[in-house]
Amino acid sequence: MKYSGAVIILGAGASKGACVVGRKTPPLDAEFLQTTSKMFSRLRANGNNRERVTVWNTFKGHLNRAGLEFDDIKDWRLEQLSTFLEARANLKGLQLNVGRPRDHTQALRSLKLLVAHVLLSSGGAQQCLLHRLLLQAVQPKAIISFNYDLIVDQTLLELGWLNWSRVAYCGSKVAHVLNSNGNLYFRQIHAAKMKHSIPLIKLHGSINWERMSRKDGYRLSGVRLPESGRNTFELASIPGNPFLIPPVASKIEIKEGVLRKHWNLAVDYLHDASSWIIWGYSFPQTDTISQVLFKTALTRNRRSKPVIVVNPDATVVRRVKEVCQKVSIDHYVSMESLLLDWKLLNQVQVK
Repeated sequence: MKYSGAVIILGAGASKGACVVGRKTPPLDAEFLQTTSKMFSRLRANGNNRERVTVWNTFKGHLNRAGLEFDDIKDWRLEQLSTFLEARANLKGLQLNVGRPRDHTQALRSLKLLVAHVLLSSGGAQQCLLHRLLLQAVQPKAIISFNYDLIVDQTLLELGWLNWSRVAYCGSKVAHVLNSNGNLYFRQIHAAKMKHSIPLIKLHGSINWERMSRKDGYRLSGVRLPESGRNTFELASIPGNPFLIPPVASKIEIKEGVLRKHWNLAVDYLHDASSWIIWGYSFPQTDTISQVLFKTALTRNRRSKPVIVVNPDATVVRRVKEVCQKVSIDHYVSMESLLLDWKLLNQVQVK
C-alpha cells in the first residue's frame, strides 16, 4: 500500500467523525460552546451528573468574575474564548476595569476542566471502528494528535499497540489512578516491554493526564490502568487539574513546558515518514505554531510528500498546500469514503 507506514495526524474532525457506541462524538471548535450549553445547562445535580453540574456552574461563575456572561460568548469558537482569557490573564496592558489577571486565569482553568467533562460526556473515551480499520491498514510509524480525547488511545489499546507505560506517553513514572475499590492512589509505573507499539504523540495534552503541582510535567490520573485483562483506560474520574493546552495562538506553555519534547519528536517523525494521512485537522490560519511544525518537517525534503487529507471541507486542501508546499495531495471527504475506496469497509458497516 502506498501509505503503509505513514504518520497519521489527527484533528478534531477525526473525533467528530468517529464511529463509537451511541454515535455521540466530541464537538468541533466552532460548535463547542453551544453544544456544551445544550448538554449541561439542563442537567440536574444528582447521581453521575452532580459533578458535571458543579463544573458547569463553576465555569460560569469564574467567567462572570472575569467580566463575561456566557450568553454573550456562547457563539464564540473555543479558540476565541481561550485566547481571550489567556491574553487577559498574562498581558497587563489588557487589564481593564472588569476582571483581574487572577480572574481570567481561574476562568481559563475552569474552561479546561469543562472541556474534559464535555469530551467524556460525548464519546471521547471510547474506541472507534474507523480508527481501528485505518490503523490496521496503515500500521503507522507514529500518530500525532491535536486532540484531548481518548478515542485513538483506546483504539490503540484494544489492538495492543499503545505502550501506555512509556514516559513519552504517561509523562511520569508515577500515576494517580483508581484501585478496584474506586479510590485514587499513587502507584509506580514500570516500563513494559512490547514487541510492537505505535508512538502516540499528543501535542495538546489529554483528559487522562493531570498537571503536577510541584514541578513542570504531568502524570496519568483518574483511570484504571489497562492491566489484568483490561485493554482500555477506564476513565472513572476527570483530574481536578487536567493537563490540556487550550487552542490559543501563542501556546505559551509549549515553549518551555514538558510538551516541547513532544513537538520536537513530532518534527522528526513527520520528516522521516514517507507519507502523511491528515484526518480532521483543518490547518486553521491562527494556529501558527502548528504551521511551523509542518513546514520545519519538510525543510530538507527534495521531493513532494504524498499526503491524504480527510476532511469534508475542500478548502483545507488549499490551506495544506499553502502551508506545506512540498506535498502531493489526495482528498477524501470522510474516513468512510477512504476506507470504502481501500475496500476495507462496506456499506453495511457504514450504516
